[in-house]
Amino acid sequence: MTDDEIMAEGARIAEERAQGKIISIDELCARVGITLETALALGAEEASRIHGRPMKIIRIESIN
Repeated sequence: MTDDEIMAEGARIAEERAQGKIISIDELCARVGITLETALALGAEEASRIHGRPMKIIRIESIN
C-alpha cells in the first residue's frame, strides 16, 4: 500500500470506530497491510516517545 492508501484506510477505520464498530487488532493489521509484530513494535516506539523512556516488547507468544 502507498502512504496515501494507508492514510485513506486509517480515515475509514477511524470513521467506523466513531460509529461504534469494534475492530480487532488482527483486522486493523490486515487492512493496513502490516503484521501484528510490526504493529506491536510501532506501538512500543510510540509509547517510548510519549512516556520519554524506553518501552519494548518483552515476549510475543503465538495466539493460535
